[in-house]
Amino acid sequence: MDTKKVQFSFFISLFLLVLVLTGRLFLPFLASIAIAFMVAVTFRPVYRWFLKLFGKQRGLASVVTIFFICIVVFLPLTFLVERLASESYNLYFDIRERGLGDLDRLTYYFIHPVQQFFPSFDPDIAGYVQSLIATFVDNLGTIFSQTASFVVQFVLGIISLFYILKDGHIFRKILVRLSPLSDRYDVEIISKLESAVTSVVRGSLLTALVQGCFASIGFYLFGIGHVILWGSIVAVAALLPGLGTGLVIIPAVLYLLTIGLTGQAIGLAIWGIIAVGLVDNILMPLFVGKRSKIHPLFILFSVIGGMILFGVSGIFLGPLIIALFFALLDIYQLLILDDQNKRLTSI
Repeated sequence: MDTKKVQFSFFISLFLLVLVLTGRLFLPFLASIAIAFMVAVTFRPVYRWFLKLFGKQRGLASVVTIFFICIVVFLPLTFLVERLASESYNLYFDIRERGLGDLDRLTYYFIHPVQQFFPSFDPDIAGYVQSLIATFVDNLGTIFSQTASFVVQFVLGIISLFYILKDGHIFRKILVRLSPLSDRYDVEIISKLESAVTSVVRGSLLTALVQGCFASIGFYLFGIGHVILWGSIVAVAALLPGLGTGLVIIPAVLYLLTIGLTGQAIGLAIWGIIAVGLVDNILMPLFVGKRSKIHPLFILFSVIGGMILFGVSGIFLGPLIIALFFALLDIYQLLILDDQNKRLTSI
């Protein structure tokens, strides 16, 4: 019996066992770590600025960066979620008690022509909307009922963010050293992953969020209620290529026309075209620059699929997975396709 083979087989078996157990240990915290990674990559320019300001003191720069992120991101996000929950509850009970109200006129203009050809066509729009909002409200209730779990995940995410900012360069060296690929490809993978994450977060998610904010301002100025709720829906629709924001703003304009507010309808239409529609063309190059861009359709499906698979954290995990996929796709082109082309040209 070959002793070396036995030792090697035993080591591989033991290593795989420990690897599986380690994976199971970290699995409950995967979302916190992944989100911390995305936040660290997104706010790396801020961290580097503080690092330069504090004379290369990585720990201090990391702490100040986290405080900056909490003030700029987490506090407004907390307010947004609270208002979103409140407006969703209010709209749900309004529809349950009074129906769609003025929206019944708008739906009539769409449904009545169809009923001329199909008399049995009589969709319960109020019921559909009420059911949709009820499902959303129930999910919000589930989120708030898991407060203790959320607090734990949040604290672990902050701790992960601190060490990713502070020791990210060390983690990068470890990954490059342990990877069986050439160091050149390892660095390329990490670089493209970071570039893809930046493209997703700054280019798509942040741009969509800004469009939602501008839409909320427009709804407020021109008399549309529940501005946070509808602005949030615009932000999600903005992930759709082309006329995503129009899917919400156009019905809002038609609603204002239906109830006789022609001037406000025209104002909202102009606001939607200029303030909301052009944001994408202005902010996308500013946030992303010359980095690789991922098509908004992939971002949309990654967000929805991520939420189905991972819950609320899937909003971040889905885009992270799709970013990793496109990063590996670029490496596949470099590693395999380019090598095949070189072989073909040498024949």
